[in-house]
Amino acid sequence: MLAIGPDTLAQVHFCLLWQEEDVVHEDCVVAQRFNFWRDCSFGPLGKALAGLRAGESRIVDGTACIPTWDPEKVVTVPRRAFQPPVSTRLFRGRFLPQGVFRGLPGVFPQNIQPCRVVDVEEDRIVVDMNHPLAGTAGQMIVTVNDVWAKESEFGGSCQDWLERVLEGPGLQRGMAGGVDFPVEPYSRQATQPDTAYYATPRRVGHVDSQASARITAVYERVLTGRRRILDLMAGWQSHLPAGVQATGLGMNAEEMADNPGLSSFVVYDLNADPRLPWSEGAFDAVVCALSVEYLLRPVAVLGEVRRVLAPGGMLVVVVSHRWFPGWAVDLWTELHEFERVGLVLSWMRQAGFTALHTLSERGWPRPKDARDRYYPRLQDADPVYAVWGVRT
Repeated sequence: MLAIGPDTLAQVHFCLLWQEEDVVHEDCVVAQRFNFWRDCSFGPLGKALAGLRAGESRIVDGTACIPTWDPEKVVTVPRRAFQPPVSTRLFRGRFLPQGVFRGLPGVFPQNIQPCRVVDVEEDRIVVDMNHPLAGTAGQMIVTVNDVWAKESEFGGSCQDWLERVLEGPGLQRGMAGGVDFPVEPYSRQATQPDTAYYATPRRVGHVDSQASARITAVYERVLTGRRRILDLMAGWQSHLPAGVQATGLGMNAEEMADNPGLSSFVVYDLNADPRLPWSEGAFDAVVCALSVEYLLRPVAVLGEVRRVLAPGGMLVVVVSHRWFPGWAVDLWTELHEFERVGLVLSWMRQAGFTALHTLSERGWPRPKDARDRYYPRLQDADPVYAVWGVRT
C-alpha cells in the first residue's frame, strides 16, 4: 500500500476542531490532489502527513496551525473611513473585508481578508484585524482517503492547504453573539405570498449528489436511535439514511408525496403562522435542510421546534450556498457562508437549544452527473454546513 511522499498524489481530509463557550466546531476541507512534493507541506502539518497511507490519521496541535492574537491589530478608524463599494450594513460583531475601511495600515481597497467590527459609534469604528480564529485553542485531524502513484510532474501551482482550511472558520463567532439583529419578521425582496409561489412543484436538486451524501452522513451520525422525526420545510428530498422515515411539513403536497423518506406530511405555511400543529414532546428529532433561510420569524419557529421535541430531542439544521433568489431573507444573502452558520447558532441559542455543534464540509469532488447543470464547470461539490443542538 502506497504512502504519501514525493512520488505520490493523495486525497486528504483536513478537519479543524475548535471550541468556544458552549459550541464545538468542526471545519473540514478535502484536498482532492494533495501533492507532497509541490504543495506547502512544511512544519508540523507536513511531518504529520509524511508516510501516511489510505485510512490512516494523525492529530496536529492547533497552536501549529492557528495564528496568535495581536492586540496591536485592534485599531480605531473614523466613521468616514467605512467606504464599501456597494451598500453594506455596518453593525457590531460583523466581519467585513479589510479593504472597505480606508486608512488601515498596509491595507489596500482590494484586500478581502476579514476583519471584525468590534464597536460602532457615531464618529468612529473599532476594527479587529486579527484572523477570526486568532488565539483559539484547537487541533487538526488529517485523514488520508486515498494515495496513488504520480505519473509525472510538470510543475504547476502550489497549494497552501493550511491557508485553505483557515479560510472561513472563525467567522461563525461574529454572528453568534454581540450582534444587533433586526427585529422579526425579517425583510426579503419577494412580495408574492408563499402559498402562491410554492403552489408549483419544483423538483430540482438544491445541492449535488455528493453534498446530499454529506447531509445523509450528518443524519447518520446524530440521529441514531431517534425514531420520531419531523422534516421541517420538507420537499421531494429529505436526504435521510435508507430505511429512515419522517413526518413532513412543507408547502407543496405533490413534492412531499414524491418523497420516499416521508411516511406522512402536512401542508403548512410557517411564515403565516410559526406555531407547529403538534403537541409538546411529539418528536425525538427535527431536521431542516436547505430551507431555514426562507423563514421570516426563525427564532419563533425554532422556539416551536423546541416545544414539540421531547426532552433530549435534537434539532439539526443544514444549509449550503444556494437559494431561490428573492425568497431568502435579506440578512442571509448579505453574509459570508460561515457567518450564516453563526446566524443559525444565534437563532438556536435564542430558542433555548444547548449542546450546540457545527460542522462544515468543503472541497469534496463533484460527481459526474448528467442531471447536474454545474458539472463539469465546478470541480468541487456544494459545501455543506450543519448546526445541531439539544432540548435539555
